[in-house]
Amino acid sequence: MIVVLDPIKDEGGIFEREVREYLSAHYPGDAFEVLTLEKGPASIGNFTQKTLACSGVLESVDRLKDASAVVINCFADPCLFELRENLDVPVFGAGETTMHIASMLGEFSVIGPGDNLISWTRIQAREYGVFDKLVSVRRIKLPVDEILKNNRALYEETRNACIRAIEDGADVLVLGCTGFANIAEKLGREIWDEFKIPVLEPLLTTYGVARSLYPILKHGKKGLFSGR
Repeated sequence: MIVVLDPIKDEGGIFEREVREYLSAHYPGDAFEVLTLEKGPASIGNFTQKTLACSGVLESVDRLKDASAVVINCFADPCLFELRENLDVPVFGAGETTMHIASMLGEFSVIGPGDNLISWTRIQAREYGVFDKLVSVRRIKLPVDEILKNNRALYEETRNACIRAIEDGADVLVLGCTGFANIAEKLGREIWDEFKIPVLEPLLTTYGVARSLYPILKHGKKGLFSGR
């Protein structure tokens, strides 16, 4: 069974429920598990929160060992390499996977929240080997916490940022936070109808890749992920 790992402490289980409903709507016959942290940040918008999230993930690593695959439901990919060291199943990061799929479709732009978004995304793109395909990074004014509230301002901000990215010359748009899932379907439909440009939502993209490839993939246990 695929485990979708939300690397945050989800008070009240709201985010977990939304993830379950979202994936079930697109893959109604799938059985999967959604796992959140007992200890961790409420959101991940900086490197400190990413490190705290990774600490919480490593404390929960035994809960992941029976999974068929793990999907990290965060564009920042906290603990991606550490999980690959500690698990014998494939681990898919939402940021890494979606950037690579986008690079297969053309040159891409990333749209997301946070004053640190531009530099952080460029660091990720370099680390994942797709920097040459990154056209631009367009920031919305709302912080990460506001994305989860799914208000009207979020949709308008994100749509406007997508249009600016298209004007930059992007062939593909990547939503740089899995919290965009609530608006992704409507946004993607409108952008496609008007501009014929695809919009990739990272959770759905990564889960789709994971469910297709996990039966035939393994991470090597020598070299990078040997742990020594």
